[in-house]
Amino acid sequence: MIISAPLEAKLYTKESLELPDIIKERFPKIQFIFQPESIEDIQSLFSYSRENKLSVIPRGAATSGIGAITPLRQSVMADLTRLNSVLDFDQKKKIVCFEAGTRWWDLKRFLKKYSMDLFTYPTSLFSTIGGWLSTGGFGINSFKYGHISNLVRSIEIVTPTRKIWLDRQDRDFKFFIGTEGQMGIITKARLKVREAKPSKSYLVFFKNSKSVVSFLMDLFQSPKIQPCHVSFFDRNRLGDKNLLLKGKVSFPNLEAILLVFEDSFSEPAFLSLVSKKKGMLAEDYLNAFLWNERFFPFSLRHFYPTLLGSEIILPLEKLDRYLIETRIFGENCGLPLSTEASFINKDEAVVFTIFPSDSKKFTLFFHLLLTYSLAHKALSCGGKPYGIGIWNLPLLKKKFSIETIKDYQRFKKETDPENLLNPYKSFSSGQKITSLLKIASSMSFFLSKNNPFLKPFSRTLNHNSKTGKKSIPETEACTNCGACAAVCPSYLINRSEIVTAKGKLFLLKQLLEGIPLPRDIAEKVFLCLHCHLCEYVCQSKLELAGVWDRLERIVKEKFGLPKERINEFIRTVDSDPACSQLLDSLSLSSDKLKVVHYV
Repeated sequence: MIISAPLEAKLYTKESLELPDIIKERFPKIQFIFQPESIEDIQSLFSYSRENKLSVIPRGAATSGIGAITPLRQSVMADLTRLNSVLDFDQKKKIVCFEAGTRWWDLKRFLKKYSMDLFTYPTSLFSTIGGWLSTGGFGINSFKYGHISNLVRSIEIVTPTRKIWLDRQDRDFKFFIGTEGQMGIITKARLKVREAKPSKSYLVFFKNSKSVVSFLMDLFQSPKIQPCHVSFFDRNRLGDKNLLLKGKVSFPNLEAILLVFEDSFSEPAFLSLVSKKKGMLAEDYLNAFLWNERFFPFSLRHFYPTLLGSEIILPLEKLDRYLIETRIFGENCGLPLSTEASFINKDEAVVFTIFPSDSKKFTLFFHLLLTYSLAHKALSCGGKPYGIGIWNLPLLKKKFSIETIKDYQRFKKETDPENLLNPYKSFSSGQKITSLLKIASSMSFFLSKNNPFLKPFSRTLNHNSKTGKKSIPETEACTNCGACAAVCPSYLINRSEIVTAKGKLFLLKQLLEGIPLPRDIAEKVFLCLHCHLCEYVCQSKLELAGVWDRLERIVKEKFGLPKERINEFIRTVDSDPACSQLLDSLSLSSDKLKVVHYV
């Protein structure tokens, strides 16, 4: 399937964290979206791009927020989500083989039927497996089980010059993990899985971050206490969560550690350590709420139009220093910084510090510089970037050694000699964007020094940053995470994200801003069962039923009601096995979901 409408192509380039339109509009455009369904389709796309001198941008669910799918040359985009089949499951060996466009949520549902589960998985549960292998790899349970690549037995790769299976022991395996689709497209993978196990979680409060670090250092040295997942939340991050609780209950103004255990473990030893380190155990309902929130890291978007931040891998021993320095930095700039961290081993954590902004205001440009300032704070504490994409290009040498970069650049030239795949990013040169970002990064380094002359200026710019206590319009609150696509019956049929909640909020925003919509695209807003599934998985926790009624009224007034198109959609839903399977798995039926204007 090819999606060529410019408006839909624009939707497909949106990520969870967006650059301002004034910047993004100056990037080259995506010519069309191609949805391959086979290896041969991908190879044909490479041939087409080669003949027409176009680049290829691989795309999973677009959950990255650092410009991993932003084109730097005229390009076509390969939407890989149609490569989503589970191909084989060896229950005895506990190895599952699947296409890389499969979403983690779907794989977990498949494994649940066999009382099996994943060792580790991302917080963006609706991202694709190939996407996470290409861009990240640390997530839930990584403390115990490490990077997801440790559990991958082999991957199938398609490059502009070849197709090959690679075992994780092969020398070339590393070139396709964490390189953000620059070397080749991961099309299949074989993954080690395990039997499902019960787990128990605890939330422990401490008065300050120094006590947190002291507790963790002792915890990690204890042979009797072996958690599978460990997260940290500073008091400001817990304050963010209090906004979601709407005053019914609340987290205290303290720092917190969330720990998850599996199998048997020494609870007396754990509780003794908590008491020794003067920790305070949270009530079960707070613990359960925070554990459930692991899938909603951007839920604060319910209250702020834009969230910006920095994601860094940081040594445990420097966490306290980093928190103190960023807290002072935030206070000087008038920014409500909040920090969350997930530990990936006994020595390091992926640290995520965020703050609110507004893409419609000039302050966004200043705030973008401050994301680099946060990165510089972390780098001074021994940290390194988690991902690169476009935004972190100036920090490439902080993530990889010079020898590693040269090795990756050599491999890039060998496997993609015409620079077709996601060009001009980490491991290929030739774009002005890198120089411009380096200038911005240098300016932000000056800002990170807490210069007293900048304090009044920063506070003046940011004086409204703490006012986001009320819900904002749904069109502004969407995080573009794409979770709604994974559960949307209409998406299963139409295969275009324009019919998902993400797409319809995008269309509503266009209409409200006076941008004309083609009739063919506008009428797609009616291809909806009003099943509420998008609400259940929404990152921003939006209530969308009323929004769809409003959107449909606007489109109906402008174009009329496309009754035949709606009826055809209903007939397709009733006869489509994939829709039936999805609705049955969630105890729903299409008959119950039909709304009045469909009849």
